Amino acid sequence: MTTTAWAATARHKAAALAAALASALACAPALADIPAAERQALIDLYDNTDGANWTKKANWNGAAGTECTWQGVACSGAPGSEHVTALTLNAANLNGSLPASLSNLRELTSLNLFQNGLLTGSIAPIGALTQLVTVSLGQSGLSGPIPPLTDLAQLEDFEVRGAKLTGSTPDLGGLTKLKSFNVSGNQLDGQIGPLAGATALESFTVQNNQLTGPIPDLTGLASLKTFWVNNNKLTGITALAGLAHLDSFIASSNQLSGPIPPLTGLAQLRDFRVDYNQLTGPIPDLTGLARLEDLYLRDNQLTGQIPASLSTLATLRFLHVQNNQLVGSPPMPPNDTMSAVPCPNPLRNSQDAAVNAAWDGIVTGTKPWADGCTGSWDVTPMTSDGAGNPVPNGTLGTITPGTVQILPQGGSAQFTITAAPGYHLVTPVEGNCPGSYSGNVFTAGPLTANCTVNPHFAQDASPDDGVCGPDNGQVLSAPPARLCSAGTPSAVTGSGPWGWSCAGTHSGATAQCSAQKAGTGWTVNAVVNGLGGTATPASQSVANNARATVTAVPEPSYMLIGATGCGAAVSGNTVTTAPVTADCTVTLDFAVGQSTTTAYVSVVPTAPRVSDDVAVRVAVEAGDTPVTSGTVTVSGGGASCNTTLDGTGHGQCSLRFATAGTHQLTAAYPGDVAQRFLPSSAVRSVTVASVQPVPTLTEWGVALLAALLGLLGLRMRHVA
Repeated sequence: MTTTAWAATARHKAAALAAALASALACAPALADIPAAERQALIDLYDNTDGANWTKKANWNGAAGTECTWQGVACSGAPGSEHVTALTLNAANLNGSLPASLSNLRELTSLNLFQNGLLTGSIAPIGALTQLVTVSLGQSGLSGPIPPLTDLAQLEDFEVRGAKLTGSTPDLGGLTKLKSFNVSGNQLDGQIGPLAGATALESFTVQNNQLTGPIPDLTGLASLKTFWVNNNKLTGITALAGLAHLDSFIASSNQLSGPIPPLTGLAQLRDFRVDYNQLTGPIPDLTGLARLEDLYLRDNQLTGQIPASLSTLATLRFLHVQNNQLVGSPPMPPNDTMSAVPCPNPLRNSQDAAVNAAWDGIVTGTKPWADGCTGSWDVTPMTSDGAGNPVPNGTLGTITPGTVQILPQGGSAQFTITAAPGYHLVTPVEGNCPGSYSGNVFTAGPLTANCTVNPHFAQDASPDDGVCGPDNGQVLSAPPARLCSAGTPSAVTGSGPWGWSCAGTHSGATAQCSAQKAGTGWTVNAVVNGLGGTATPASQSVANNARATVTAVPEPSYMLIGATGCGAAVSGNTVTTAPVTADCTVTLDFAVGQSTTTAYVSVVPTAPRVSDDVAVRVAVEAGDTPVTSGTVTVSGGGASCNTTLDGTGHGQCSLRFATAGTHQLTAAYPGDVAQRFLPSSAVRSVTVASVQPVPTLTEWGVALLAALLGLLGLRMRHVA
């Protein structure tokens, strides 16, 4: 072969090889360059969970750049900056725990490891995956608490059902995009976290755990459709009114107590189950539940009657209310009800045969339907006058409650009976109910038949007031003997003065009576409790019913702060007793007071005249602190005024002097017992000038003025 031919052949082979290589590269999958930390997280997951035995492991652990081709891994992003955004390894036989490095998948939006029964350990790493939209880790062996989810602002669906999680459910209040939350069938034993604020939440299912505490507030969850919390240990139910889209509420088999909340505004409610709890009170009004199909209230402690609004539930299929304390006759059941279990309850047949026939047609169990119930009885309250004639309740007295009470066989009810003014209850309480009366309460029961409670109220006799006898108010040398002119006398008390009473009859008033002993005088002693001053006089005698006066003399820096005994009243340093009717002792209390200083700030004008308005401004301080309450009296020269101290310790008032001269003006602060401020005063001399007399004309002056005016007039005529 020539050189030229060989070169041509070589060029042809090279071109063919280049074309084949280009074709191979074009057909090869594109490589993605994800961050090294994300690749390592995937490798750690593979290693931690026995990836070699996965059922979905194609391409795993390939060369760098192939990660997005690994089975179950999805990526997105611009070329050269791709990130793992989805990890789908459900039912892939993962065996082990989630690595901590899983939190490095920062752009992950979907995590589906559902149905890996050998997957164990904590789910803590997902708390850092802030871009997650969906999480599915259920039917696994994952355990431990649910991490805080507050940073997962994009989260819409969270599912870890059928695992081994413990603790409480997290606060979901800030997750405004969350639609579904399902952690049913775990071992959660804490409380349900707050839900308020999860405004997009449609489904919340936590049944089959061991959760405790109350059902949280559901106010504002306008999108909520499904709420399942059955088979837990919850103790409190919450308000439901206004959840306009609620379709199914199931809280069966808990420890819920209290009444069933109102069901108003639940127009979409289809399934309502609160059976097997400890709920009390009546069944709420069922009006407006146009779509309700299933109503399960059995095995609680509900009382009262089945509401008449039951008849309006056109779509009702199942009604289970057995094992409560419901009484009376049920209303007509809805036409399309497939199954109803009203008994056992203390229910009874209706007086309407059609109603009984309708219940017989739908009841599950014993028929006729009422044979499975224990029956109930009516207690009818009424009132009568003293002769037994019926009168309206409240006319002569009241019985409360005033309406028919329906009670189970052997049950009892309490009625409060109160006579109107001028009437009294005739006992024993009339009627044919068995029972007992105590205080003003009649307890009817145990009941075995319909009966009445019929208290009779009779008019009281006219009241007669007690009247003191002639010895009342007298001064006697011997104990009184003429005690009462009317009424029943009491025993005489005392040895002089004496006291007694005359009790009225038929609710008449009681008169209080007394007499004095002739020649009786009383001794009033005055003592000081502790230090700080003296009491003068220390002892004095006073006539019966007279008052005694004691003067307190405080030592320097002390002040009188109170007096007790003998009905004492304090005014300044003077203590006055109440009228004395026996020997007694007045006890004075002194305490160290804080010195005060009263000073004049200004007197305007400084040189007033008689009858001028003089503005006097004063200030009072305790140390360096202004005294901000109290009254200062300014007086002198026959004038005075009072001023109240303000928040700066100052006060101002005005006065007028009636006479001229130099007057001593005294500003007196009386002190403050409550604040332990001592009295103080200040004196200032004020010179008051006389009012200058207005010059007046004497008789000669008037005559001279008249002459001058006459001359002036003549001159003016002459000039004219």
